[in-house]
Amino acid sequence: MKPMCKAELRQFIDQVSFMIDDITLFLDTHPDCREAIDAYNHFKMMRCEAVSDYVEQYGPLNRYDVDTCDDWNAWIDGPWPWEGACGC
Repeated sequence: MKPMCKAELRQFIDQVSFMIDDITLFLDTHPDCREAIDAYNHFKMMRCEAVSDYVEQYGPLNRYDVDTCDDWNAWIDGPWPWEGACGC
């Protein structure tokens, strides 16, 4: 994946998440479609990598991404994802 600024990475995560949501709706009615299953796995991998990159560079996107080995401050410190601060 090409390097992206904070806003681009967040937008990419949103776009790939939408693709996953759309594919899962299709799979609900076509559970044996190999092409859709492959697409789901592809976009899921892309999203996991993008979220991992985002968390590493900018901090957690949601409470599931918090590393609590140290303390809870990784979640409460700094700007929250919806508070802007593009960082580009």
